[in-house]
Amino acid sequence: MKNMKKLLMSVALVSAMAFQAQAATLKLAHALPTEHPVHKSLTWFAQQVKAETHIRVKVYPNGTLGDETNLLQMVQNGTIAFTKVSAAPLSTFAPDYNILSLPYLFKDKASYDKVLEGPIGDEILASSEKSGFIGLAFLDAGERSFYADKPIKEPSDLKGMKIRVQNSPISIDTMKALGATAVPLPYGELYSALQQGVVDGAENNIPSYYSSRHYEVKKYFSYDMHTMVPDVLVVSTTVWNNLTPDQQVAIRKVAKETVEQQKTNWNAYVDKSLTDLKAQKVNFVNSDIPAFQEAVKPVYEKFKKENPDLADMLNQIQDAQK
Repeated sequence: MKNMKKLLMSVALVSAMAFQAQAATLKLAHALPTEHPVHKSLTWFAQQVKAETHIRVKVYPNGTLGDETNLLQMVQNGTIAFTKVSAAPLSTFAPDYNILSLPYLFKDKASYDKVLEGPIGDEILASSEKSGFIGLAFLDAGERSFYADKPIKEPSDLKGMKIRVQNSPISIDTMKALGATAVPLPYGELYSALQQGVVDGAENNIPSYYSSRHYEVKKYFSYDMHTMVPDVLVVSTTVWNNLTPDQQVAIRKVAKETVEQQKTNWNAYVDKSLTDLKAQKVNFVNSDIPAFQEAVKPVYEKFKKENPDLADMLNQIQDAQK
């Protein structure tokens, strides 16, 4: 019995030492290129975490450790500590995130900030803890619009087109409501898919369109601004539970500060992107936004029917913008 107790104590000690060794350098991985403003913000986050907690965070950009799906799985099993993932695919693991993919959910940027930086945002971030990751902060990811070989001024312009979307039920429903065929694809495969005609177009924000050089193959960017889906900085539940309370408090503080850092980085990069894209002869088109808003009403009807548990949250978000 004494030998068994000694063995168990030894195992516990070795496990604790192994975690401490791992915790000395935590991994943060994402799939975006190094010039993207999110990479700049996550690098800032890593530096501040080290300054506040003395824990080193190494950043792996550009999908070097995998795409968003792979990285989220690695966070869930504790292989890496942090990743950045769009809110859209998170709905598979925590239904509360589903609501953020609804088209035209926010009437403007001020409403977006008010909701996501308030109690509703905190509730959504906490909803995934049992799924293996915890949301630390929402990072600005701008408005998503369409880009293709032609202008997309009206929903009818999308009829019969294959549009790459994120792997999200609402994203797929939105394309269906607009008359397009949704094609979920990993972001890293999109350039070649656009180039080879696997898809006719895609939808994303200006920084992603620019930094991934999608403008080289699709020269029309149409401002319909159908969604404002945020990025989410998440941490592994396993890693988080092995941090001290003081470390957790410090990391949450840095994450909230990163939100403001991201706003600055994002706006500066949008300005640079637009200047360069105009020089590259990209055609910017103003879409008929009211026509798009009318066309996506069935998406809300289906959402309410399939997600009765989120009806109150949807009402709160809409009421907060009145």
